This record gives sequence, structure tokens and C-alpha cells, in this order.
Amino acid sequence: MNKIKIVNDKLEKINLCKCINVEYIISEYIFGINVVKIHVSNDTELEIEIDLKEDVRLNFDITIDKNVKFNLFILTKGNKGKIQYKYNLYENTVCNIEKFQNINTIKEMMITNLNGENAAINYNFKTISNNKESYDFHIFHNSKNTFSNIKNGGVCIKDGSIIFQVSSFVPKNITNCVVNQSNRIINLTNNESKIKPNLYIDCNDVEASHSALIGTFSDSELFYLQSRGITKEDAIKLLIRGFVTSDITNLKLQKNINKNLDKYWR
Repeated sequence: MNKIKIVNDKLEKINLCKCINVEYIISEYIFGINVVKIHVSNDTELEIEIDLKEDVRLNFDITIDKNVKFNLFILTKGNKGKIQYKYNLYENTVCNIEKFQNINTIKEMMITNLNGENAAINYNFKTISNNKESYDFHIFHNSKNTFSNIKNGGVCIKDGSIIFQVSSFVPKNITNCVVNQSNRIINLTNNESKIKPNLYIDCNDVEASHSALIGTFSDSELFYLQSRGITKEDAIKLLIRGFVTSDITNLKLQKNINKNLDKYWR
């Protein structure tokens, strides 16, 4: 498996095939932002591990060539950071992203440009929030027949709070697009969390949907498990584990998620 690892603002480890090129640009300014540029030229997979022990700002600029299927798995942990991800997809490009993070405080932005016909992004993100987390997603359908499926899920514990703002854009005459947003926050605190789904659709020939749910697990979910002899506390643990690991296919990422879950719910 191809992998890069970033500790604070340094690229620590690289193991890459020829179809992935990584350029790490270090800012010359004291308060500048380092940039990780990734270019993918053929079908492949990549793991990115980010460990932010300090307050770090990073930009990822990821370009995927046309006719490429790219699977990306991201694990983020640590203390505090600000990260921006920019994805550029072209004709017949398919990008599948599975992402998990357990970080104290983070502010993050994702910009996705679907620049060619049949470009598609499938994004599945889960987080455990101990403190303030803010996410801002912008998905631009810049060509016809493009597809976006954005799924975000978070669990708030301790002092955790989450803001998901998801904005999808389809301009006039960009037809036959599919635009999906699904956001859910399991809030186990008294803190306020927010979901702000936005669909900016200026074309009639588009299939678009969004869902937003904030709360705890339903009584019916808990009752089903308790009726089978499982205590309410254990039922909540099982539901959390199922929620956070749902749709995660990468075995290594699954292992890391379960390891993090074990810290809170054994």
C-alpha cells in the first residue's frame, strides 16, 4: 500500500509507486502554510497518516488524471490544526475517500472540482469530537454527468461540538449531475452542534438530495438491542461502533478506528 506520513509540518515517511508523485513545499514565512501536492496518474490506492502534535496549518492539493480510479484513506490524530484539501478530478475520474480522525481541535476545508464528464467523488468521513471541530465542504460540478456523494458522521463526547457546512454547486447548463449529501451527528453532550447543508442548483436536469440529523440514537434502536438482553450502556457502545465504522472498507483504517473507540468505550 502506498503511504505518506506527516508529523506536525514535516513529511516523515514515503512509500510510493511510480503513478503517485508527491511534492512537499515548505513555506518560507514564519506563519506560512506548507503544501502537500499529490499527482495521481494511474489506478492506485494511498494512505495518508497525519499526526498533529502542535498547532499546524497544512494544504493538500490533489490532482487525479482522467480515466483514473483512486482510493484514498486518511487518518488524522493529535492536538490541533487547520487543514485544507483541494481535489481536482477530470474526465472519467473516480475518487473514493474514506477518512477518520480523532483530534482535539480542528478547522478544515475541502474543495472538490469535478472538471470533466463522468468525474465522481465518494466521500465517507467519520470523527470523534472531544472539543471544537469545524468543517466546510465545497463541491463544484464544473462539467456534465458528474457525481458527488458526501457522507459525514460525527460523535460528540466530553467538550465536543461539530459544525458541518456542506455546499454543492451546479451551474446553469451543467446537466445530468447527481448531488448527494448525508450528514449525521450523534451528540452525547449538552454542547451545540450544527449542520448546514446547501444546494446551489441552477440547472433543472439534476438529481440532488441532502439529509441532516443531530441527536442521539432512537428509542427503537435501543429497544431492539435491550430486548435481546443487552444493557442500555452496552447498546449505546454497539451503536456508536457501528455508526463510526459503517462503510469503511479499508482494514487498516478499521483497525485504527476500533483502537480509538476502545479508548472511550470498552
